[in-house]
Amino acid sequence: MDDARIESALDRLAIFPLAGAVLLPHGLVPLHIFEPRYRKMVKDCAEGSRVLALANIPDASAAGAKPPRVLPIIGVGVLAQVEPLPDGRSTLLLRGSLRARIVEELVTTEPYRLVRAVVLRDDPAERDLPAVRQAAESLRRLVLAICSARPGEETNALAVLAARAQDPGQLADVVAAAVLESPQDRQQVLEALRLDERLALATQAAALVLAQTASPASAPN
Repeated sequence: MDDARIESALDRLAIFPLAGAVLLPHGLVPLHIFEPRYRKMVKDCAEGSRVLALANIPDASAAGAKPPRVLPIIGVGVLAQVEPLPDGRSTLLLRGSLRARIVEELVTTEPYRLVRAVVLRDDPAERDLPAVRQAAESLRRLVLAICSARPGEETNALAVLAARAQDPGQLADVVAAAVLESPQDRQQVLEALRLDERLALATQAAALVLAQTASPASAPN
């Protein structure tokens, strides 16, 4: 799907509120759908725009609100794969496309939540800054070092995605989506709108992976 088609869905965007769920652009998140309201959400999305957003419920206090409070900056993706199960449940793979900010929650008769959101774009002027270009090159070298130290399908896939990244922001998102597991860390990257900040976060995460690979005994159990 092209960006214009995805952005056109933001005026009436289905969100899946989920604790600790953060979808980064160019990342993949597998989901298991079993609640009736979300079964309908997936059905409607699959038959319509195929656009869906993950909205992070950050803590227990937010989860206890009615409805649960979600963070305003969300990852918007497309249904890359939907696999129905015999009992009505389904598994799906959501591919991240862009970051957006919730502007308002819409009144709806649907059993799931709908919002109006606006896309959050990188500043094109930042891409050509010498510090940003240098940081992106350093991150690419880190990815190659990780692939050399930890050969395998996952790192090979990361190397391919990093090589195909069209700009520093996309590179940072690709690496962060691949190496970060903590929802808090992933949300921090999602909310990092400045390229130098996002590259720094991705570089820090990649450097930690490389250090743990080089010294397995120091890695946490």
